[in-house]
Amino acid sequence: MRRNIEVCEDKIKERLNKFLTSSSNKRYIQEFIISKRNDRYVIPIKSSYKNEVDGTILDSSSKGTTVFIEPQNVSKFSLELISLRAEESIEEYKILSYLTELIFEKLAEIKLNVEIIGEYDMVFAKAKYSLNNKCVTPLVNNKGYIKIIKGKHPLLKGRVVPLDFEIGKAYRSLIITGPNAGGKTLSLKTVGLLTLIAQCGFDISAEGDTEISVFENIFVDIGDNQSIENALSTFSSHIKNIAEIMNSSNKSTLVLFDEIGSGTEPNEGASLAIAILEEFYHMGCILVASTHYGEIKNFADMHPEFENAGMLFDKETLEPLYKLVIGKSEDSNALFISKKMGIRDKVLSRAELYINKKQYNLELVKKSKIEQKDEVEETYIIKNDYSIGDKVFLLEQDDYAIIHKEADKFNNVEVLYKDEFIKMNIKKIKLYLKASQLYPDGYDINSLFTSYENRKLEKDIKRGSKKALKNIQKEIKNNKLK
Repeated sequence: MRRNIEVCEDKIKERLNKFLTSSSNKRYIQEFIISKRNDRYVIPIKSSYKNEVDGTILDSSSKGTTVFIEPQNVSKFSLELISLRAEESIEEYKILSYLTELIFEKLAEIKLNVEIIGEYDMVFAKAKYSLNNKCVTPLVNNKGYIKIIKGKHPLLKGRVVPLDFEIGKAYRSLIITGPNAGGKTLSLKTVGLLTLIAQCGFDISAEGDTEISVFENIFVDIGDNQSIENALSTFSSHIKNIAEIMNSSNKSTLVLFDEIGSGTEPNEGASLAIAILEEFYHMGCILVASTHYGEIKNFADMHPEFENAGMLFDKETLEPLYKLVIGKSEDSNALFISKKMGIRDKVLSRAELYINKKQYNLELVKKSKIEQKDEVEETYIIKNDYSIGDKVFLLEQDDYAIIHKEADKFNNVEVLYKDEFIKMNIKKIKLYLKASQLYPDGYDINSLFTSYENRKLEKDIKRGSKKALKNIQKEIKNNKLK
């Protein structure tokens, strides 16, 4: 059928090409191309000759200048082509129905095979992931015990400092401290991701004897979720998230908090954070939290079921080591990091003094440079008298002008600026040079505000120039006519 369709189409195109190349048809043809309308082959003919061409009009252009005609000698082939395509469509439907019936008979086996292939595909994908990332199959428990040996974040590449981590036996809550950009948040994410990956049945990037607990819930509060639209500050968004976590947690829950209690007054924030941590402990959760608050560190030291951990920091090179050490807390090292970021040494020295002795420098500042400048400018504006001819600086235009009229009772002066007279308040101008410094004694200041043509005309009138008088009379006459 499809071969017959091709033969039929070739016959149609052959006859249409003969029509296009015939010299007797040239004057009828609008464009020498074969077109298609309603899936039938046509020739564009000028509308004025539509009755001269033997054929069927199938369409016309939007402007009506062209009609699309199927010549009479191809009509029978067009009908044959339509019939062949209908037969083709029926045959396609028969074939597809037959194939569908074959599939339907084996549908259960096919579905089972697809599921089995999917399972095998997942198994091989897990194995490939494990080999490529040098992963191990961890031991698994449901008691909340996690022990990660040389664990690595699954998305980090290159030289990664491995994480050694343990929780759930001697203590059920761990407080991580250390400098900003030292790796606290990364440690929280690594613990959470490795736990989730293991629960999904994947090997994890760690070393042998690593053990992971299976939890019913894993909740995380990391990052800044502040929202102007929902009227949430940084602190509010954290507390809202923690409240939702608290309502959904049970004894089989892993909770990860980053910078708990931050974003508000330190004393209140630390106290609230301790109360929150204590509540999650009483609920039986496994809890890991990072903080900068010393009160939380002290609480963890005193509580038998809490433990401190710290991210190491090299104070000589001022570089974080990204190494977690369980059993001791680490300072935030804000001064060292500030020094690295370029804060002045005298500022850091005062900060260190305030940390150690709490004695603040309350010495009064006499007068800042800004205050002195404002006072000088204010005095200057009040005392200075602008004179006609003074050159001044316009503050808003960032340009110079000449005083034309002195200040009125509203402290407004008139200046000549770019051939225009404009009014300016004296607060918006600044004296640049006095007229006495610019012009010699006896200089006609008014000449500054008169154009060259007007000055020349005045001189000509004074010396009795007839030409000047004629020009004046002519101008008067023109004005009267207007």
